[in-house]
This record gives sequence, structure tokens and C-alpha cells, in this order.
Amino acid sequence: MQIVFLGTSGSWPTPKRNVSAVAVKRGPEIVLFDCGEGTQRQFMQSRLSFMQVSRVFLSHFHGDHFLGLPGMIQSMSMNGREVPLDVYGPRGVERLVAELLSLGYFTPGFAVRAKELPPGGDVDCGEYKVTAVEAVHTVPCLSYVLEEKTRPGRFSVERAEALGVPPGPLYSRLQEGEAIGIGDRTIRPEDVLGPPRRGRKIVYTGDTMPHEDLVPIARHADVLIHDATSDATLEE
Repeated sequence: MQIVFLGTSGSWPTPKRNVSAVAVKRGPEIVLFDCGEGTQRQFMQSRLSFMQVSRVFLSHFHGDHFLGLPGMIQSMSMNGREVPLDVYGPRGVERLVAELLSLGYFTPGFAVRAKELPPGGDVDCGEYKVTAVEAVHTVPCLSYVLEEKTRPGRFSVERAEALGVPPGPLYSRLQEGEAIGIGDRTIRPEDVLGPPRRGRKIVYTGDTMPHEDLVPIARHADVLIHDATSDATLEE
């Protein structure tokens, strides 16, 4: 898993920092949290491909968190994208996406599917899930928790060899949770796998004031990405 900060500036970009966007890359897939203006250019500078973005989770609808979406969608289409793009967010996300797609003379060549997530709602993404958490902001706003599902324990080649399992496809079957037969014996996954491994956990708060409800949610996170806007006394 790789986390790339495409933008960390608040409200507007600066000469050195773009506005909010964080990419989480898992294998060939990228999950994008927020998509401020200029996000597609940040992708190009990061050497990641916006074509690999499968899901976008918008925290809220201030411009520095979503105005990069229509341009990125247009570029995806012009680069031949055909697979759907899922966009999640707080209430009003369906209307927002519909209005963004109605601007100008352009229709994407792939489906853009918007879905509202209520606080506590989650999206099952196969090997991981993303859960929405209510944030404290001046407008409806969500924080997000990306958490991988529990992974099988590590495969022990030594144990497999001791049990007479030949290298090859049988190793894969055991790693995938399938029992196999060797002669008149049954070899079970637990015979060659270590204890299950906890999945990794990332918490992305978006714009939020500190609040106690976030503490138990962020506990045991491998990475916490928390809003840290400075107040006026720190302007210089």
C-alpha cells in the first residue's frame, strides 16, 4: 500500500502546494480522497496514473475538495477509459456530480456513479472497506476510514515441506484457504499458515474541528491524516 499526498493546501493552492487530494494505491487500484482543482496535474507529477482511480471519496463540497473532478473525468474519457468511476460523498453528492457533468459540451465515455454515504455507512471494496464518519465542519462533511480485511497468516514453506506438500499449485490452494489431500492425509491451511494478520488502517479526516468521537475511530490506525489548519495568530 502506498499513500501519496497530491495536495495539502487549504482553501486555495500555493506556488508549492496544491489543494486537497490524497491517493491510496493498492496494487493496480487507486482510491482517491478528495479531488481539489489541479489534481490530475498532481497525478502526472507524482508518476501515478489517474486512470487507475477506481473510487473517489469526497469529504465535503467546498471547492478546494472537489473542483478537480470534472477535469479529471474529462481527461480519463479522452484517454479511453471505459470502466465506471464511483464517487461517494455526503448528502447532495448525486446532485453535485450530475451538475458537474452537465457543464460545457462534454459527455464522458464511461459511467460516473455517485452515491451518498450517511455517517456510519460503508463501501465493501473486496479486500478492504471504506467507512464514513461524521466530521465537525460548517457544512455536511465526512471523514473516512479505509481498513483492510484480516489477511491470512504467512505461509511456512518449512511446515509444508515437513508435511510432504510439493512446491507448486498446492501451495497456492493452501494460501487461499483450501484444504488439500496428500496420500491418505488432509492438510489444512492452518497447518502451514501463521496466525491471521490484521489489515492495515488509514483514517482521513478531511476538514474537521477536533472532536472526541474521532478518538476511538482513529485508535490503532496505521496512518492518521488529520486536518491541521493554522489559525490567524500563526499567519507569519
